[in-house]
Amino acid sequence: MWYESMKITESLKSLILLPVLVIGMPVVLISRFFESKIERTPEEVESVLFEMASGKVSDDCWDDFLSIPIKNKSLDRIRERVEVLWAYEEYQRKNNKGFYVLNVKGLSEIQGIIRDLQAIRST
Repeated sequence: MWYESMKITESLKSLILLPVLVIGMPVVLISRFFESKIERTPEEVESVLFEMASGKVSDDCWDDFLSIPIKNKSLDRIRERVEVLWAYEEYQRKNNKGFYVLNVKGLSEIQGIIRDLQAIRST
């Protein structure tokens, strides 16, 4: 009896999941196609990274840089790596004014990202 109810539950999950996937996947693909991207130069990206590394606090908490994809795929991968630093508390601390800045671990990571960006620029 218990086993049969589990089979029925699993079957119902499959019936619900299939339409969600069939409808959801095209929506995701279409939204990625129409997603607006910004043109940024390697120098602009590097400037933002240096500001973050210096502990400067952004009025918009770096939202403009982090949330808008960059047309250049290499630079966008850099942006995505930096986005991780601001998504997890393990890379942040509050400064004396109560604003979030990168902690030692975050600064180490962003320095590595800056080195990677400089390597991309030199090729």
